[in-house]
Amino acid sequence: MDCENDCSRNINVTELPTITRWNHSSANAPPGDQESSHPIFSNRGMDNSKISSGGCGRFNGDIYCSSINSLPVHESDPSFPNRGTNNMDGFNGASYDLHSFSANAPLPRQESDPIFPTGGMMNSNMCGGGGFNRASDLLLVVSMYAEPTKSEIIALAESAMDELSKIALEGQPLWVPQKDKKFETLNDIEYLRQFGEVQEIESMKEIMKLVEVGQEESSSSQYLLPTVDSFRRELVPLSLSGVPKEALQTEASRDMGYLEISSTKLLHLLMDVNQWSKAFDNIVTRAAVLGTLSNGAEESYDGKVQVMFAEYHLPTPFVPSRECYFARYCKQLPYEMWGVVDVSLEKHFPSLATNFRRRPSGCLIRPMPDGFSKVIWVEHVEADHSQLSNHFRPLVTTGLGFGATRWINSIVKHTESSKIMEAKSAPIYVDYGVIIPQAGRTSFLNLADRLVRTFCGDINASMTNQWMPLISSESDSSDVRVMIRNNIEDPGKPIATTVVFSTCLWLKVSPSRLFNFLRHEDSRNKWDILSRNLTIREFAYMNKGTNPGNRVSLMRAMKSEDKIEIFYIQESYIDTTGSYIVYAPLDEFALSSLANGANPNKVMVLPSGFSILPCGFPSDYIDEKGEGGSILTIAFHTIESHNIKQFFSLESVIVMKNIISDTVTSIKDAVLYNNYTNNWQYN
Repeated sequence: MDCENDCSRNINVTELPTITRWNHSSANAPPGDQESSHPIFSNRGMDNSKISSGGCGRFNGDIYCSSINSLPVHESDPSFPNRGTNNMDGFNGASYDLHSFSANAPLPRQESDPIFPTGGMMNSNMCGGGGFNRASDLLLVVSMYAEPTKSEIIALAESAMDELSKIALEGQPLWVPQKDKKFETLNDIEYLRQFGEVQEIESMKEIMKLVEVGQEESSSSQYLLPTVDSFRRELVPLSLSGVPKEALQTEASRDMGYLEISSTKLLHLLMDVNQWSKAFDNIVTRAAVLGTLSNGAEESYDGKVQVMFAEYHLPTPFVPSRECYFARYCKQLPYEMWGVVDVSLEKHFPSLATNFRRRPSGCLIRPMPDGFSKVIWVEHVEADHSQLSNHFRPLVTTGLGFGATRWINSIVKHTESSKIMEAKSAPIYVDYGVIIPQAGRTSFLNLADRLVRTFCGDINASMTNQWMPLISSESDSSDVRVMIRNNIEDPGKPIATTVVFSTCLWLKVSPSRLFNFLRHEDSRNKWDILSRNLTIREFAYMNKGTNPGNRVSLMRAMKSEDKIEIFYIQESYIDTTGSYIVYAPLDEFALSSLANGANPNKVMVLPSGFSILPCGFPSDYIDEKGEGGSILTIAFHTIESHNIKQFFSLESVIVMKNIISDTVTSIKDAVLYNNYTNNWQYN
């Protein structure tokens, strides 16, 4: 473990006492006057009028765990730290109508109108394959089987496979190695020369002629020569109004890895939409197979052609998601190699045109000894960058955000996690005297896995996530987003109105240092408002990869050795393209039940946490290890009300703004101090 094993008491987690039960109507108000009989795991509840960790109880046979806090919390509460600078003068607890809200307009003064209607909000966890969600899906399904459309799609898929099999194996000058980076980026000019379409090639020839003329007449000519991006604007389709759409910019990268997964399993993962969505849930928001045009060879994926829809995201609400209709084609190639390629269908279905287009992208797979596979991944897309902020633009445009390395890393994460989950016996590292059997280990791992999946679904900018600006005053300039959920069906979440609120900031610290700071037990009370003045101890953890930071942790927050305030379950993970720290509070009953192997799907939790992305390159900040700055997204998921509500009040807005403001200030202060003293002890 990261800390010394100096615990002086023996603790059997499976023998923790059951806490007093309370009914569903008061589930967010755990009993405060009844204590556990165990001297270490006391159950002193928090006042419901204060920020609390929530609590756990039991109703209808299910375990219930509330979220990080239960809103609203009154601003006048002395226990609530108000380190932010939000100006609330003139509001006096009034509530406001959502439709009067605007990021650029002042709030109207009213007395009783509610704020933020929640009606019609839908759960966004639609990562698996499923039915058709809109008219365009139905239109595509009806028309794609008709000739000549079907034959044209199959021919397009075959042409895409031919291109992928060539560019994936090509060297320089087509691919340009990135300094200090594992992946390569595409040379646009060389690509157009070798693989460009007729219209693109003709435009490129015109540019090259202008370049030659410009060199000869440079002394007398003052005009600027066109670029590759400028001639792409000539090819951009017209919108329905006849006005040219924003030019799409190219993102193209290639990476290679030796992965601990057989080629057979990897092909099945890629061709089964449910497995594909699950393995790449940090990239794929939603996906569906709309139809199969060719089943391929018997008992093989060779020759199979699927028509699919997918939405892709970064783990932040501040970068627009991307939607695409495409054909996926699998083919067995020479030398025992397999190829899986995606290519957009906008040419055959112009009405489906979006701000995103997949040129031939995918992977080549070659089986290796001992169940390994060599994978070469190519990601080649055109996307609209007009809505990217300056923080995220370098990350996306350089191919690091949505690029090949991220897909390769996701497979590595999936295989490492699957190996741990399938192991019949694996080590769990605990403090002296803590006992957690293998059944408990499996329950904790499954709960952590669900936490991360829920967090990935919550924190992105999917079309199904209806984010709104959170404005608390006329002078409020902070960028905080809020999303409201009414849950009445998901068994893993409380039947309640819940809110997710999030913000994003750039920090002058490397992603690895920030990750270790936020995940580590010793630094938690420096940013977590629930852990202020408490001692945090990681009393058990389970590794989920080769990096020691990739783990599921069980933590306890204590005022003293005989008084535990709260427990946390936390999963942390880092790779070269990003990292996350996801956590949720637990209480004694949930902890002991899980340790005994209880079904984790009956533990109702709302995950909060962080996603960390590298700022891309070039960077204004480089540390001594050669790493640049970090883009941190913070997200909290809390209960607004256990009654399904259509609105919530300005009082709740104040609470959310203060929680975000306090957390941001705490993290900024810690980064500034550790940079100044060079005291990053959690490296």
